[in-house]
Amino acid sequence: MIDHLVFIFYILFIIFSTIGYGYFFSYVINKNFLNLDIGYQGLFGFFTLIIISILTSFLTFHGYYHNIFIHTIGVLSFVFFLSKKNINFNAKLFFILFLILFISLYVYKNHDDFSYYHLTYALNLSENKFIIGTGNFGHGFRTFSSIFYFHSLLYLPYIEFYLFHSGSFLILFFFNLILIKKFFNYLKIKKTSFNFFFVLFSITFVNIVFYRIAEHGTDRSAQILIFLCFVLLLELIGEKIKFNNKKNKIEIIFIIIILASSFKAIYYIYLIIIPYTFYKFVFQKKYLSKINLRLIFILGLSLFLNISVNFLNTGCLLYPASNTCFETKWSIPKSEVKLMNSHYEWWAKAGGGAGYKVDMKKEDYIKNFVWVNNWVKTYFFNKVSDTLFGIIFICFLYYILFKYYCKQKKKIYKKVSKNNLKPIYAILFIFLISWFLKHPALRYGGYVLISLPFFIFFSEKIARYKYNFTKVKTMSYLLIFLIFFVFISRNIVRLDKEIKFYKYDLLSSPFFYVDNVESQILRADKNFTLYTTKDNKSCWASKTPCTLWKNNNFIKFFNYYIIYRDTK
Repeated sequence: MIDHLVFIFYILFIIFSTIGYGYFFSYVINKNFLNLDIGYQGLFGFFTLIIISILTSFLTFHGYYHNIFIHTIGVLSFVFFLSKKNINFNAKLFFILFLILFISLYVYKNHDDFSYYHLTYALNLSENKFIIGTGNFGHGFRTFSSIFYFHSLLYLPYIEFYLFHSGSFLILFFFNLILIKKFFNYLKIKKTSFNFFFVLFSITFVNIVFYRIAEHGTDRSAQILIFLCFVLLLELIGEKIKFNNKKNKIEIIFIIIILASSFKAIYYIYLIIIPYTFYKFVFQKKYLSKINLRLIFILGLSLFLNISVNFLNTGCLLYPASNTCFETKWSIPKSEVKLMNSHYEWWAKAGGGAGYKVDMKKEDYIKNFVWVNNWVKTYFFNKVSDTLFGIIFICFLYYILFKYYCKQKKKIYKKVSKNNLKPIYAILFIFLISWFLKHPALRYGGYVLISLPFFIFFSEKIARYKYNFTKVKTMSYLLIFLIFFVFISRNIVRLDKEIKFYKYDLLSSPFFYVDNVESQILRADKNFTLYTTKDNKSCWASKTPCTLWKNNNFIKFFNYYIIYRDTK
């Protein structure tokens, strides 16, 4: 019982701390942000804590005292700003959503990469000051993600590393706080516009498809943020907004894009949205005279830190792009970087997976659309096709329900014209083509790129009709109830399987499974020890720093240790 109470206490402690840092961020960067609801504050706080985590990792390890100090400040900040009368905190919505979504935090088996490097990466930051060249620990340690730095701040007494999967939960929670609040606001003002239906589609997809936190990794959380980014972008296009509100939305979009791209390098492509937004909304005298230099600085700092950590891990500014790599003591050889770049593309194009592998060289397979036929047979059917079918089913279901049950009369009106949506379709088409040509796997952005065009199209179609608002309100509440009923039901079914198959003793403890891996010393001096595991097992939560490769060695450079490959 004590484990469950500690589990609940700590997750609320972290949430309130994160929101507290969000309010601090708003106060420093743009005081208008203080009027935003706590979902936004949560994302701002997440962003802020990542920057704090990266900066402090160069000074010290993220142990108990460090993390308790950091989060105590965050909670105090939350209490301070909560005492202000103008703070937008809906306690009822907060706790109802928390109770609904909390079931997803109970996980026994995490995804396969969790044991390989997700857990160990964050644990290494919790137990050691920043180490240069950690990309030499194994392939997974080269793919920097800021969410690992957030998780390193969750290493706390008693619970230790058992919240290292909860960053994804926080993103899902804050996303729902924002969109559910928007949803209720649209109903409150009786506005059944394009944006109302797009918000409903986004809530539906994210909560039904991304219901399993253990599968989020670093990819799905980024895609959830991209959904939110397009919600805000479409509001800018389709609604009449006052100057200050429009300026605030633009700045929030920039923050969300930088945050999403920090989760995984592949999402840097979404930075294209920033110049589009500049072109569309910012290049006006009114905006140029009020550029937020503090925001530009903090966004620039975030990008600089992300790229710097990437370089200090691998010798590459953007791994695995070999043309961004430099020769250093700790660098991954360019030949190997090119090989891994081909490997990731080969995997995404269904060249290999669990139980199968094409009989062709990787370099030949990924070229000249040779891969398409096998990708269609092996991956499109049934992974992409099932997702596509689900998207189409949701779209037609909502179209039929609203048009034939809620429609008042046949008169048509347009809240967002086709001309306004053309640039959005063009941006999505560019992203989709890039995704298909290089990394056509759903986890690499496919979910959002496949679903968004359908949701935008059907939102525009449904919004053309005049509706009986009483029926719309009833139908909307029913759909929201069904969405979260499905979310809870799918998680109950998942937990039932984990309890039966893995013997998950959920009543005794809420903690996920960790293999008891035996560590052994690989190299050591008086102040530093480099560990490895027996039988080439994944490091899991064994002693850190832990490397999977036995030819690693280290040297001290000023006050830092550098991991390099010993070729002698």
